[in-house]
Amino acid sequence: MPTILVLEDDEERAAVMKRILAERFDQFEHVFFDNAPDTITWLRENLKEAALICLDHDLGPNQYHGDEVFDPGTGRDVVDYLATKPPRCPVIVHTTNSWAAPGMEMALAEMGWKCSRVIPSADLKWIRTAWVRKLNKFTSAKRSVE
Repeated sequence: MPTILVLEDDEERAAVMKRILAERFDQFEHVFFDNAPDTITWLRENLKEAALICLDHDLGPNQYHGDEVFDPGTGRDVVDYLATKPPRCPVIVHTTNSWAAPGMEMALAEMGWKCSRVIPSADLKWIRTAWVRKLNKFTSAKRSVE
């Protein structure tokens, strides 16, 4: 089934995104990750299923997995992986990191990936407005092709 992948480490943002996807985009499966390594692992095995990829950049401090310290990486790590693959689906970069976002977009565009940016603002309101508009734009094109 076509899947929308979201890389987002903020629990509040992820909760709102999950609700919106369940309410308005239920024709897609939804997978969420809070770190780059797990996202890349999923993409290695499932990129062909991706209908849309949404990436945050900053993923917070190191985490603990069991007794080991785990570096969550960044959204740029995922972009670097995607840049080694033929374009498959659109990518939305949603980050407040104004230094990292242009590089993420440029790296994807140089490899032919369709990419757009949403700048988080007004607490979580941007998810229901700007992010949903991008989702509608990119998924309606996908729905009309299938």
